[in-house]
Amino acid sequence: MGFEERESWKAGRGKRTGAGNGSYESERQHRKKQARGAGRWKKVRVYTFKNIIGQRDLIESLKNAFFSNRVGHAYLFSGEKGIGKTTLAKAFAALLLCSEPNGDEPCGRCKPCLLLKNSSNPDFCLIEPDKGTIKIEAIRQMQDDIMVKPLYSERKVYIIRDAETMTMQAQNCLLKTLEEPPRFAVIILTTPSLYGLKETIRSRILKYNLKKNTFREVLELLNRLYSASRSNEFIASYSGGIIGTAMKLAGSENFDALRNEIIELADQVGREGLVAVFDKYDIFEKNKEDIDTILDMMEIFYRDILVCKRTRNEGMLINSDKKDIIIDSAKRYTSKKLVDNIEIINTTRSNLNYNTNYQLSIEVMLMKLQEA
Repeated sequence: MGFEERESWKAGRGKRTGAGNGSYESERQHRKKQARGAGRWKKVRVYTFKNIIGQRDLIESLKNAFFSNRVGHAYLFSGEKGIGKTTLAKAFAALLLCSEPNGDEPCGRCKPCLLLKNSSNPDFCLIEPDKGTIKIEAIRQMQDDIMVKPLYSERKVYIIRDAETMTMQAQNCLLKTLEEPPRFAVIILTTPSLYGLKETIRSRILKYNLKKNTFREVLELLNRLYSASRSNEFIASYSGGIIGTAMKLAGSENFDALRNEIIELADQVGREGLVAVFDKYDIFEKNKEDIDTILDMMEIFYRDILVCKRTRNEGMLINSDKKDIIIDSAKRYTSKKLVDNIEIINTTRSNLNYNTNYQLSIEVMLMKLQEA
């Protein structure tokens, strides 16, 4: 697993140069000249199946298609944000483009692999939303490019990331390509929601749904990439089986400090007077961009107290490294108040999603949490 480089380059088809010599100008040079504002075509590095955590049944299905020479012309990988859809698509693309695969993995040494690693393989394109959408111009550019035969591989691979963001015009344009694809082209769409795509598109592609990882799979990955700690256990639980979420949190320099601050706030809010509670607003203002994470932390903390109070089973705690605080808090709260607190947090989350006043929503939440 890892995070891709984020430098972008523009898409276009190779064009003939010279007097009938059939040569092409540099694909990469020509890409830079075309299609401003349509869709981003990103650099990537070579990914492999062996570095993907979980998804074994899905990966075996893709491998079998490759070995039996029954690769489809279009695929759709669906699943929650951060679950690894694009990583899986890139690993499949690397295998399809490799000219000397080492079993079920790309060799990493042939020209297609080296070009892909250096983000300059003209037989590969990654299309991503530009300002939240993929416009028809991006798909038209792909249609132009897809008619040019591969330069280094037997196939050309196109990944359309967050395909549900395609405009209706872009989806209709893509449909034409899906109906009559070149034999050498493979198009891979990724999306968190199948139903953001037209039914006529969904019916023409092979669909795979990625499953959440287990707690153990996420924890093993975190312990391998980062130093083992009790904080990793919380992150593995908090991530809900989403590898991308776990990696983002584990790689954050501020996550542990923010978590400690929020747990302290949630623990103290019921002990202090109203004036002191309103003073806590500064924490929310300072971390406004992380409000979803903050609300999650608070909800999980009260959930742990409720679990401790009702079951006394410390093994069920998500904040297992904070069990002393949780056990002490369980003595002060009634079960009803804990349930009410969780509902208050969820109501606040819902209000913020409807763009209510941020400060007012947070202060009302704090006031209600403070009430006995």
